[in-house]
Amino acid sequence: MSETCAQACLGIAAAETFVDPPLAPDLVHGYVDLHVHTSPDVFGRALDDDEAAQAARRAGMGGLVLKNHAAETASRAELLARRHRVEAWGGVVLNRAVGGVNADAADAMARVEGGRGRVVWLPTIDAGNHRRFLGIGDDGLEVVAHGRPTPDLERVVRVCAERDLALCTGHTGADDALVVAELAGARGVRCCITHGLFPIVGLTEAHVRRAAELGAVVELCAIGTLMGPNAHLPWMRAWGTVDTETCARYVATFGADAFLVSSDLGSSGNPVPADGIRRFVAALAALGISRAELDALGRDAPRRLLGVGAP
Repeated sequence: MSETCAQACLGIAAAETFVDPPLAPDLVHGYVDLHVHTSPDVFGRALDDDEAAQAARRAGMGGLVLKNHAAETASRAELLARRHRVEAWGGVVLNRAVGGVNADAADAMARVEGGRGRVVWLPTIDAGNHRRFLGIGDDGLEVVAHGRPTPDLERVVRVCAERDLALCTGHTGADDALVVAELAGARGVRCCITHGLFPIVGLTEAHVRRAAELGAVVELCAIGTLMGPNAHLPWMRAWGTVDTETCARYVATFGADAFLVSSDLGSSGNPVPADGIRRFVAALAALGISRAELDALGRDAPRRLLGVGAP
């Protein structure tokens, strides 16, 4: 995969620029950003773990979850927590770099010293749906076949249940994501549909309604407002915009309990995660999402998904 193509696989960009209303100092107080990309990485990142944690603390946030498409981050989260006394967690993305849809990789991540490994993401850049969406091949990893979970997915969900891990759907498409959510719910596993409104996933209102019935939560990402053909970075233009108006409408329609907010930021050339999530939340507030709803989205839902409780 070329670097340009790989960046497009990870990128998200935009027709909408962040509105910049006044940012109250406690706007994201206690928030946990479930989706933070930092360096070192195989892709360009704007800041390292320490810098991301320091920015989150300055914003009054309560913690962050490190995500890497090629390596587990539980060990990095443990070191970060030791160095800065911040709440940090990690996980593993089940791409080919860790053996694909590999229950052993999930289990090993959960056993990393410190207990900071809390999240398993299904394939992202190596997912079959991802590769088809971007037109780069039909040889990706699948977690659902003929409408049913694959045996590998069954094993991963079993590990999540045994280790009390959250399961996020990665770049799985909408219909298959609901199959994952149904299996997770049946096994008592907390489930999040990763950036579910992004076109690469493609949740409709009917999908969101069913996800809520299954007990899964849908992730709304700050970077989604920057996606699209008019994005400020060329490699981010392969994705469709998910503007704040759309996010606010979904929250108003289905209720805050059906969603969580994160940044999905950290890529070079974009707002740093703490700034991005503050502006995203400010924009949602300007569209009528209440403070109680915003706290449910950014503080309560991520902690509930992680299974870590109040600080």
